[in-house]
Order: sequence, then structure tokens, then C-alpha cells
Amino acid sequence: MRKLVFLFFIYLFFSTPALAQSVDILWQGTGYIPPFYEGKMLWAKQSVITLVAIPQGLGNPANLNYKWTRNGTVLGNVSGIGKNSLTFMDAVFSKPYTIKVEIVDGNEETRAEATQVIAARDPLLLVYENHPLYGYLFNKEIGGVFKMNKEEATFTAFPLFAQQRAGAYSWRANSGEPSGGNTVTYRAPEGASGVSRVNVSFSDGNAIMRPIERSFLIQFGNE
Repeated sequence: MRKLVFLFFIYLFFSTPALAQSVDILWQGTGYIPPFYEGKMLWAKQSVITLVAIPQGLGNPANLNYKWTRNGTVLGNVSGIGKNSLTFMDAVFSKPYTIKVEIVDGNEETRAEATQVIAARDPLLLVYENHPLYGYLFNKEIGGVFKMNKEEATFTAFPLFAQQRAGAYSWRANSGEPSGGNTVTYRAPEGASGVSRVNVSFSDGNAIMRPIERSFLIQFGNE
């Protein structure tokens, strides 16, 4: 009986696979997101991104030797012992980047590696109603047609993933005069029915980045 138990533990020891050695790459952009935003901070054009290597089964991450490569070029200044992160800014002429990280030993032999292809995207301009009682109604983005069943409605624009919220806003209803600021109030013409098109644009002051825009319709009266 004891022999069988001993052989059973020997079998478990040799049949249990060793912990796999691997490395993953996680990344996150920098920029503005509105309150209660639950999504990932995406990487916008002409902004900064940070990538982090997450090793598995290779020992203490702080003692590992990381070799970072971007578009085939080894980044020696950010590679080395314990250097598990990479931060850089998108180029003026945005393009996809192929990022590779290798965990190497003292003989420069690769123990694990991972590759991530990433590309910066344009920021988004989101518009929400600013309700006088409930505040920003983040549960419903303004898009398509907004039915104004009251005398007036206030809207606020949020530049999602832009480097900063402060910047130049421009609101225009139909062919009327533009107004600035990230918040605007529109009033329904008394006794009239119809539809107005609203266009809003945002620029953060960066001459390289073109303004981001958003448009929607306001329906008022019995239209």
C-alpha cells in the first residue's frame, strides 16, 4: 500500500506541467474621459501611450531583463533590468506601431516574448444633456435626433481621449452665429415646430490636431 501511495505522488510530480513562462503587454493612453466612464482609456493621435510588460512564471518581475523593440528598432535606453514599461508620444504623422518585448537571460537568450500592434485614433466628441435637476445625463449620449419637449435644453460637450478638456469649442445651430464654451442652451421658438441641426467642434489648441466635430438634430414643437 505504501508503495502504491509513493508511486502515485511520483506520478503527480512528473505529470504536472510546469508553470508556463510567458509575458503579456498591457497598454493605456492618456487624455480626458468624463466622470463615470467605464471604458478603457484609448490612445489618441499626438498623445502619450504607456505599455507595461506582465511576465508569468519567470520570477520576480523587478529582477527580469526586458528588451523593448519598436518597429524593429531596439530601444536600448528603456530596456534593462526591471524596466517593464515603455512610454512614448505618437508621431506628428500618425502610423501603426509594432511593439515587442522580450524577457532575456544573462546570455541574451529569449525566455519569453510578446508583440502588440497599436495605432492611435482620433478623439471623440460626445454630447450629453445637462439637466437642471439631475445634472449630466451620462446614461444617454445625444446623437441622431433630440426631441425637445420643453422650452429649452442645455447641452455639454466632452472631448473623449483628447489631451485636455480645456480648448476652443464652437456651437452652431443651422446657419446662425457660432457660440463658444463647452456648454450651450437652445430655446424652442415660441409657437413654432421644426428641426434644427446643431454642429459642435473642439480644438485643444494643438495646431497639428484637426478639430473634432459632432452634429445632431433638435426636434421641437409638434413636428
